[in-house]
Amino acid sequence: MEIIAIVNQKGGVAKTTTAINLASSLAEIGKNILLIDIDPQANLTQGIGLDKKNKTTYEVLKGEIDFNNAIYNTKIEPDSWTGIIDVIPASIELANAELEFSGEIGRETLLKEAFKETGGDEYYSKKYDYMIIDTNPSLGLLTVNALSISNSLIIPLEPSMFALDGIEQLIEVIKLIRKKINSSLNIKGVLLTRVDGRTNIAKEFEEELKEVFGNKVFDTLIHQNVKISEAQSEQLPINIYDRKARGTKEYAKLAQELINYE
Repeated sequence: MEIIAIVNQKGGVAKTTTAINLASSLAEIGKNILLIDIDPQANLTQGIGLDKKNKTTYEVLKGEIDFNNAIYNTKIEPDSWTGIIDVIPASIELANAELEFSGEIGRETLLKEAFKETGGDEYYSKKYDYMIIDTNPSLGLLTVNALSISNSLIIPLEPSMFALDGIEQLIEVIKLIRKKINSSLNIKGVLLTRVDGRTNIAKEFEEELKEVFGNKVFDTLIHQNVKISEAQSEQLPINIYDRKARGTKEYAKLAQELINYE
């Protein structure tokens, strides 16, 4: 089982969109997915069609409930799918996590410890092929918890002149986590999102990224697509909302590219 964190401290780069639609594309081709929402805004939780729940990542981090007791099935998988999507939802209470857990011993690995206490990789790999974690737009305690449990991460980036701001800081945090907490953490890939096909900015930006990340830049580009926004409003993944949408094809391509990395 691969555990992937979707990480960027900048907002508006399609982290949640990527988490939902990558999971859905993987499930469509037979992979079993556990989505984990660790963002206080709970956009993934809402975007996948879950109402507010009383068992969330907040209660897991607090140690009030077991990791596996916070898992809900989304019930959105069509009959033609052979994979499933389960979710551990988030709640607004996570907004206080930085302060609330500041005095906790091992606060950087609360999620990882909760995962291990209920069987860890040996147990969950029998149920899931991928765990995908949607993080909040910061490099604070919640994101560190996500990176601590993950084997790899995907960095979504919007091609703009400001997009690389802060990436150096993110890379330093990744190096620190590798050194102190999680030596198995690696960058799976950098994903260009919200690409405007009417301009050449994305191509130029992609070349700049390859100078920094080499072959870690995904070939797949996710273009701006109104259908993706419509799907989010309907609380559905794009491949269920519109089979013919460009976003459906692009996230399917990303899913296949991810599998081919294995």
